[in-house]
Amino acid sequence: MSSPSPDAESRSTIEMQKAAADGVEPGPPPALPASLEGTARPGRKRRGKKTTASRGPTALSKIRGNGFEGMWPTYLFALSKSAADPDAEYFADPPMTPEEAEEEKNEIYSPDLSFVERMQSCIQRFRSRRRLQGDRTYYFNEYLFLGGVDTNPGSFGGLGRQDLQDLTPAERREATATDVIYGTTAAGDKFYNGDDKIWSVDFANVVAGFISVTLVQITSFDLAKMAVGIDTLDNFLRYVLHHDVCPEYQDDINAALQVCEAARVEWPKIRQLYNFLPGHFNLAAAELFCSKETAENSWSFHRFKRPEGFDAKSVFFSAFALMDEPELFERLSAKNPKLVKEFTSSFELVQVFHPSEDIIKRVKSLVIGDSAGKHVPIGKATFKQTTIQDGYVSPHVRWPISEDVMTLFFDASLLDNMVPGMKATMDICELDAGLRFVQRVEIIVPSFYTFLPQELMRGYKPPVKTNRPPPSVHDPFAEEREE
Repeated sequence: MSSPSPDAESRSTIEMQKAAADGVEPGPPPALPASLEGTARPGRKRRGKKTTASRGPTALSKIRGNGFEGMWPTYLFALSKSAADPDAEYFADPPMTPEEAEEEKNEIYSPDLSFVERMQSCIQRFRSRRRLQGDRTYYFNEYLFLGGVDTNPGSFGGLGRQDLQDLTPAERREATATDVIYGTTAAGDKFYNGDDKIWSVDFANVVAGFISVTLVQITSFDLAKMAVGIDTLDNFLRYVLHHDVCPEYQDDINAALQVCEAARVEWPKIRQLYNFLPGHFNLAAAELFCSKETAENSWSFHRFKRPEGFDAKSVFFSAFALMDEPELFERLSAKNPKLVKEFTSSFELVQVFHPSEDIIKRVKSLVIGDSAGKHVPIGKATFKQTTIQDGYVSPHVRWPISEDVMTLFFDASLLDNMVPGMKATMDICELDAGLRFVQRVEIIVPSFYTFLPQELMRGYKPPVKTNRPPPSVHDPFAEEREE
């Protein structure tokens, strides 16, 4: 590529100046070299940005929040009070125009449409109105899976910007949606197929199953992360009620919201129970009547911080001496109690009996020797037999006692964190004097605990016909040799 020499440019300039001085009109500019011709490009017209008003009377601002503002959980004791902003601006959907309200009522969520069609549209519109990101998207997808909704993107479903630019917002939302409720045999065995013998519409149980099983596993029992998952479900359920998606299930959705409220209360209490079990009384009983090896192998006793100068005998007998249990105290004092039975079972909490104010005063005024004893007031709780399902086939365990209800004793601080309906699997020891105490706690679950069969379908793949013989004890490598 060549360019004009400096001498040529200066001569051209001088000639133009002379022509102007003589009053002669200058001629056309000199032609560009052939190497520079055709390189100029026409300028592109700059597209102006659309304003919110031009996008529609109820369009959402592009700098809006994600739809979950002001919902950070202040109820979690594990978080500091400064972690939540009490003055946070709560999010609200913009008002709908009469035309949009009419469209939702008579077209999108029309009673003439099936529940499957209405709910699928609701899920798609909820995603477009809420900026689900990160963990919220993951939690919401897991919740929908438990409800039989396929959230996996379809193969070859990618669409470019040019493919979407001529579509209306509703058509664009439907074209890019990944949530599918089949409601037919196309769902296979993994998702909702409309078979009333296998599936039922139950908002409350799906929410309970997600919060009590799935959410605990995917968050590793992190209360802050669990709160985000609960708020995501709460927001979705209120969206369903607000837009009148399925009025025939309004009571069921309200029950699901009550499950969310119960979860906010019970999960922090269960965390406290895990941290402070077995308590002073059960620790003293285990040290007195169980072998040292048994107590050391119990995870409950590993977590519990043993107080300095802890006297098991003093704690155990003073607890009954100060309680209103004269008959039991007499049997324990009359002879040397011995361990006669040990058993494991699942229990459901029926009722909690807190120590009275009189008992609390007695404990505070207790003096042993020259110093006040480090004792805590003791109360009791009653339990009945139950089953905690977990997807495994467990043999039926008979109720090991003749009474329908079992009474166990706990520190008052533990009773404060117990809610009737909570379930637990525990190892119980029984003395010949009739006293039973907790030796070990395996698991504690909330009152709304629900294990859904859909949990077992996560890794399910439909069977495929094959001619390859399966491996066996006689030929363990049969599958590898077959081509």
